[in-house]
Amino acid sequence: MKARINETMLKRTISIDFDAYADNDPDFKQELTAIMIDNLQELKRAYSLSVMQNNLEVFLKACHKMKTTLFMLGDAELTAIVEDLKNPLVVPYTVSLFNTLIAQIIAGLLDQ
Repeated sequence: MKARINETMLKRTISIDFDAYADNDPDFKQELTAIMIDNLQELKRAYSLSVMQNNLEVFLKACHKMKTTLFMLGDAELTAIVEDLKNPLVVPYTVSLFNTLIAQIIAGLLDQ
């Protein structure tokens, strides 16, 4: 997969219509954003743990839990990288892109 991530970009533009999910409730929007950030951080931790334990199932379970967040984000690049990481022969560059992209998306969510 060829990445289009700009490594110098500090945050990713988030194009979620939070009002559609949160029904114009700012408290629920804030809660939803926090859940999405937690899910992204958990996915990153799960990948690291799966590598340390040489157990891909750890990552696959986190991916399953993350399906709704991935769908809501609608970020094709993140989805593609997550799919790439399900392959145990993934190249280190993909892992670096995954970590960068997660950080950029979290920064974008925090900016909402």
